[in-house]
Amino acid sequence: MDSQNTKNRPKYEMIEEALLERIHTGDFSFDEAFCTEKMLSEQYEVSRITAKRAIEDLEQQGILYRKRGVGSFVSRNFPSDDDTAEAPRMISLLVPFATTQGNISEAIGTLSAVLAEQGYFLSIHVTGSSSPKERATLELLRSQNIAGLVYYPKRDNIHLEELNDFMFAGRPIVIIDKQTDCPYLNNVVCDNYDGGRQTVRHLLEQGHRNIAFYTAAPLSETSSVRDRFAGFLHEMKAAGIAPNPQQLVTCCQELSDDAALSTERTPFQEQLLAMHRDGITAIIAENDRIAELIFLACRTIGLRIPEDFCLCGFDDTNVSRSLGITSIHQDFAGIGREVGRVLLAALENPAAETEKIILPVTLVPRSSSLR
Repeated sequence: MDSQNTKNRPKYEMIEEALLERIHTGDFSFDEAFCTEKMLSEQYEVSRITAKRAIEDLEQQGILYRKRGVGSFVSRNFPSDDDTAEAPRMISLLVPFATTQGNISEAIGTLSAVLAEQGYFLSIHVTGSSSPKERATLELLRSQNIAGLVYYPKRDNIHLEELNDFMFAGRPIVIIDKQTDCPYLNNVVCDNYDGGRQTVRHLLEQGHRNIAFYTAAPLSETSSVRDRFAGFLHEMKAAGIAPNPQQLVTCCQELSDDAALSTERTPFQEQLLAMHRDGITAIIAENDRIAELIFLACRTIGLRIPEDFCLCGFDDTNVSRSLGITSIHQDFAGIGREVGRVLLAALENPAAETEKIILPVTLVPRSSSLR
């Protein structure tokens, strides 16, 4: 990693990597309390809050566990260089966002339970939106004694060179959310293409013709969103509606609650007003988070849902349910079960055939699209 990337990385991440390396080489005793926040803040010259973040991240990943009133300890399940006699029992999961976002926690809970039944445990690594951090985390895990890898990439770039090292070491890999054309990597995804078709069919039945697909993700880099847009186009063409530039709207800025709720007009709000002036009557958002921000922005600037815009999303999150947003329900618990099944099959038989699993999705109509 070059010095510029290192300089720009959060300090707590660098502390985590340094601690992981020391844990991996057996520098810490299982029977003695791990480094305290005070010790880390002094050693690395950071605030207690930064030191606490590093420790909490390691606890969330199952590498550390806390004893009330005593401190944090290294999990005995965490493999070190001395653990050569016993087969590894840790499966690592890489995700690009907090496990509380969306419904990914359902998949994690189911996967963890499936693995635990066979004596495996799950460590979770949040990589954020940074491709360099994804690669750095993969390189770190490659040096550790893990049994397999579940990888939720932020974009279509899956760092194949690093994944090949896992494959050659006999560590099975399952890619989730993004479809990959790599024939030797296992894949578990939901049917995003059919989700796009279902939302358009629903809106056409409501009488809409001027429907827009709204995305914050570059289609060239994000297969899941690309598949949703492809399903969108299929149904529009089937209804005799030729493709036109108004059908694909890319967000004009970094989307946030502030961009949606600001009382001073933001580019995001102006874009929605322009879509309304151009005659768009329904919006399909690439995911529920974008749909939620569209909902809030419209309410802020005086556009009504569903009277001015009908609105649909993907993921069927708790927030979209509370706001009454029509959404595509993805079976996240089913994703967890399938990932666990594929991993365990590959661990039992390293020569097992590669699996490409596509799980069905269901439209859940709500008030945001029902006039």
